[in-house]
Amino acid sequence: MVYKAEYIWIDGKEPTNHLRSKTKIIEDGAELPIWGFDGSSTNQATGDKSDCVLNPVASYPDPIRGGDNVLVMCEVMLVDGKPHPTNTRAAAARTAKKYKRK
Repeated sequence: MVYKAEYIWIDGKEPTNHLRSKTKIIEDGAELPIWGFDGSSTNQATGDKSDCVLNPVASYPDPIRGGDNVLVMCEVMLVDGKPHPTNTRAAAARTAKKYKRK
């Protein structure tokens, strides 16, 4: 059996970012994979170096499709694994970790 995973991320549009998404078919029992996309269409890369990576951060049951389908919240990464400049989640996570109560 398979299910649908709707990968969701924030693009690089200015002055206002937009939500983007695309659907991946996942085999039951498989972990959510890192998935690439063409960042030139989302204002996150130039045409000559357009590869970007979606890194799954959290998943939730899909209230529209139902069943085993999920919504996957992603952060955008560069192909070398570093956070993309538009990835505000990475900066927020670093700050939260820095000020985490001990």
